[in-house]
Amino acid sequence: MQFHQRFVPGLAIASYIVGDEKSGEAAVIDPTRDVEDFIAFAKNNDLHIKHIIETHVHADFVCGSRELKARLNDEPTIHCSGYGGDNWTQPFADEYVKEGDTIKMGDVKFGFQHVPGHTPEHIAVTLFDTSRSSDTPWVMFSGDFLFVGDVGRPDLLGEEEKTELAHQLYESVFKRLDEIPDITEVYPAHGAGSLCGKAIGSRRSSTVGFERRYNTALKEKPEDQWVEDLLNEMPLSPPYFKQMKRVNKEGPAIIGPELPGQKRWGAKQVHERVCDNCLIVDVRSKESFAAAHIPNAINIPVGNNLPTWAGWVLPYDRPILLIAEEPSQIDSVVTNLLRVGFDDVQGYLEGGMGSWETAGFPLSTLNTMSVHDLDKKRKSEKQLTVLDVRTDKEWSDGHIDGALHIHGGTLQDRVEEISKDKPVAVVCGSGYRASIASSFLQREGFEDVTNVIGGMSAWKAAGLPTTK
Repeated sequence: MQFHQRFVPGLAIASYIVGDEKSGEAAVIDPTRDVEDFIAFAKNNDLHIKHIIETHVHADFVCGSRELKARLNDEPTIHCSGYGGDNWTQPFADEYVKEGDTIKMGDVKFGFQHVPGHTPEHIAVTLFDTSRSSDTPWVMFSGDFLFVGDVGRPDLLGEEEKTELAHQLYESVFKRLDEIPDITEVYPAHGAGSLCGKAIGSRRSSTVGFERRYNTALKEKPEDQWVEDLLNEMPLSPPYFKQMKRVNKEGPAIIGPELPGQKRWGAKQVHERVCDNCLIVDVRSKESFAAAHIPNAINIPVGNNLPTWAGWVLPYDRPILLIAEEPSQIDSVVTNLLRVGFDDVQGYLEGGMGSWETAGFPLSTLNTMSVHDLDKKRKSEKQLTVLDVRTDKEWSDGHIDGALHIHGGTLQDRVEEISKDKPVAVVCGSGYRASIASSFLQREGFEDVTNVIGGMSAWKAAGLPTTK
């Protein structure tokens, strides 16, 4: 049996391809939209992708089933859950699977188990190597039902649904999971860093037995208490999750082999707004952005967290034009944006900021300061607003006394809480999120904004005081 786990850092997505040497057939489980790796793995291992399986309607990335099928001349069969009713039945599926159904590829057999809770329609996929055992599953692809050290969060569909889903999850954990033996290996759809769980571990696989013994979410207790504990201190979910649910429910648009965003825009074209209504997204480093940037640009520096923060802060109803350090970064940036549904990338500034500067067009800068300068300024300048844009947990673990706390992803909804009449010093963990937040504040008309370089990591390393 051929087995390959493909992991996407940042969004922490795990997809899988399973192949049977006897039949030469393969199945892909929970593919991402950038499907080249699955196609290449199959080709390099003399496999023919015949099946594509979705464990559920994903909330944090655009599913790649339609894309993969289209790229393979519509030959594979897409299998989606047959549970959840009309609201959760994905119309692009070729087959809807339920418990008792199987998919066979030579010595490989897949089975299905309905495990609602993270979502109503969620299924777990069991894998059997029939040359060894037809009755004991070797592997369970658990999707977002069971993670290493955690279970899937049940609160992504809204306040009204979360309690009902949490009780469904309790039954899935303590009744449905009982049908799976301890020795079965667990391969989830996410690893550490994903917001689909509260405390996902860093290992990318486990066993059912190990999770039963050491996963705190699998420790049995009275149902109401278990539900209360599960929902307690759940992290904020990005607003783009709702967008992903809609897209994945109906079926995302097919991109094709040619990536969008390849058009080069001259500085004069960008200045004259030839790209009508384009949102300028600057993916250069926070240091480069601070030194000089196009007025009203949003800074989301290149890195694993770019797609997550794009989902937090960018609107879906505007085309995007990119500013990068090098043209070689464009394909990676566009791929990351496509993973979270930003399909309308119009292109990038040819020649980067250098071309803009030499053309003599207006420039903006962003103030920066060290944590030592911030400490001096906050003692001497009473009008200063220290804005902490970290998560609730980070804030609770220690923050600057007197700081205003607004999660960076919710800034656009709470910007009126910040006075434009005072200078604002923005703090995060290292300066990455603070640069994103600072660029947004500048765009909203804040004239005196400063990114505190090094953030709270530098503040604590310097031995400066924090409060809880």
